[in-house]
Amino acid sequence: MRSTGFALNLLLISPLFLVWTVVALDLGQTPCTTLVQGKFFGYFSSFAVFPLNSSLCSWIIQNPDPRRYTLYMKVLKPTGICDHQPIRTYQFDSFLESTRTYLGMESFDDVLKLCDSSTRYSFLQSNKQFLQMKQTMSPAEGGHVRRKPTKAQERDFSVEYLVVGNRSPSKAACQMLCQWLDTCLTTSSSSHPCGIMQTPCSCSGGEVLDQPSEVSGLPKKKEDCFKDGIYLENCMSSPKDSSQAEFLVPDRAVSKEMVQN
Repeated sequence: MRSTGFALNLLLISPLFLVWTVVALDLGQTPCTTLVQGKFFGYFSSFAVFPLNSSLCSWIIQNPDPRRYTLYMKVLKPTGICDHQPIRTYQFDSFLESTRTYLGMESFDDVLKLCDSSTRYSFLQSNKQFLQMKQTMSPAEGGHVRRKPTKAQERDFSVEYLVVGNRSPSKAACQMLCQWLDTCLTTSSSSHPCGIMQTPCSCSGGEVLDQPSEVSGLPKKKEDCFKDGIYLENCMSSPKDSSQAEFLVPDRAVSKEMVQN
């Protein structure tokens, strides 16, 4: 009886142990892993997430629902000179290695280019479940020779992240995203393209377009095209005499006086 009970206990414990082991392995957590969940905006410094005296640290943010939200990131690059940055960035659908995707490239490293000092900022967007920045082997451990900056602070970079709804995003989120997009497009080049490919917001020059006529690209409605509080479509006002605004109909133009009569 004792052996039978012991065997039953093993059968009950083994699946739980297996599940715990798989989760632990999939998460790939280390003592300095940061997992961000349930946050739609935030900021961190690389020194806080990737300490100088540590290696293989990781920062991961989870998109609550990739079908409904898109994750955007803005990176302020280090001020120091470097030829190797032991930080890799990529997106994936789960913590399983087999499901990681790289958008047709090895990683987001080709988008961020942390060691490229030609631009101060880098931007990217992610449509997957997770986005990860992972510290790889240190240059000394990997055999890389790197010119060290004179100050440790020159190795620091900062990251802002923003999770935006794909439908009916908030105005506050769009205001920030439009500013990011404007900077991204202004500083982009053939060798350093903008990492923001599309947004759910209507932007122009870093500002949010929230008027229907502006969003659709139509001219603004003119005051003299309103009659009794109702805006008349196909209205073309005259610059000389706004009181004689014409309302275009398929076959002819009818003046306001004709309409009133």
